[in-house]
Amino acid sequence: MSLSKINKILKKPILTILFVIFLCTAPFTVKRAEAVICCVSCCSCLTDVLLPDDITMWIENWININLHIFIQLTLHRIFFFDWEFWQQNLLPAMMAMAEQLSAVAMQQMTIIGTFLDAQEQLETQRLFQQLMARAHKDYHPSIEMCEVGTRIKSLASSERMGELATLILSQRAQDRAFGNSNVAAFGGDRTDMVNRVEQFRSVFCDRRDNNDSLDLLCTSPTTAAGRERYNKDIDFPRTIMHPFTVTANFTNAGPATPQEEEIVALASNLYGYETFFRPDPQALANEPARQVTGAQQAYIDMRARVAQMSVAENSFNAIVGMKVEGTAGSRTFMEAFLQQLGVPAAEATALLGNNPSYEAQMEILTKKAYQDPRFYTNLYDKPANVERKGAAMQAIGLIQKFDMLKSYLRTEASLSILLELAVDELQSEIEDAIDTVDTSKQ
Repeated sequence: MSLSKINKILKKPILTILFVIFLCTAPFTVKRAEAVICCVSCCSCLTDVLLPDDITMWIENWININLHIFIQLTLHRIFFFDWEFWQQNLLPAMMAMAEQLSAVAMQQMTIIGTFLDAQEQLETQRLFQQLMARAHKDYHPSIEMCEVGTRIKSLASSERMGELATLILSQRAQDRAFGNSNVAAFGGDRTDMVNRVEQFRSVFCDRRDNNDSLDLLCTSPTTAAGRERYNKDIDFPRTIMHPFTVTANFTNAGPATPQEEEIVALASNLYGYETFFRPDPQALANEPARQVTGAQQAYIDMRARVAQMSVAENSFNAIVGMKVEGTAGSRTFMEAFLQQLGVPAAEATALLGNNPSYEAQMEILTKKAYQDPRFYTNLYDKPANVERKGAAMQAIGLIQKFDMLKSYLRTEASLSILLELAVDELQSEIEDAIDTVDTSKQ
């Protein structure tokens, strides 16, 4: 039941009860008032005193008025404030207002939560977009990085083939110096000279030399290919230094190529021009009476000279090793790069060879790559790609520095041999001076 219905049901009974209470208590209220007046007017009064009618009337009126006001205020408070105004109007309105405020507050919290959720969502989306943009920027390789990787992919194998060629040339020089079988110098300086003169007449002889008077000596061909080989057994720049790649592969079986013949002939003219005399095997035989014979001492001295010569020849062999053929893994791409620099296709192929050498590949990586204007314009690239190019340049620089280190080591070894030879001469002079001292007079 609602409060309004309860108020209507209880209103009439309560009014009836209050009216009965008023009728029952009115006489006693009047008497008490009279007694009070009596006591106030005369303290020795023991019985009721009859007052005038007007005073009695006034007292009754005053009592009735006050009682009426009290009853009306009580009824007003009970029915109007407690029931009518509070229960039926103010309390429901305040409850509705509280409910509305709660609903609005919850709605506002929902709105604020939606704002916060939207903020987090937008910030997360922005973070993902930033990371995506950064990944697209940092992990989008440039074409130049691919070109560097393509040019360098056959460098290690070419370097290894060059090191093998260096070792083979060193072994060939040692075999020639000691007269091993199956070499031109097996019989000593005589057979070596005969073979070298024959090779010179048939291959390297230029009829225009010696005032154009070598027709009686030269049997070399006069074709364009034959004239190309004239004097290549003594021309170090043209035979070794000028070409990017020397068509020579000492690991292949079969007949030697023209370039391989030229390299061997040049090495024979540069180092060990005159081979050692081949001692008689009987002269090197052990003698029980002597620990070391003169022939054995001479043979040991010869070995020392061969060792010193091998240190000097090692620099030549190392240069040849960097020039001989490598692998063809990056030839096509290097030819395309040279064509971009303006070199015709036929000349680019002739310059690099079918199997570019270690020297040719390092020439492209460490020099020609930076002669291309596109290298500098392509630096207007993403920062990550620029850093990658810098790292690639540092790596290539380390390779070049390591080559320089090996060159310094060869130079140091050569200088040490020169110093040893200078000391050997001084040692020989001191020994000769000691031998000339006459100790018999002492």
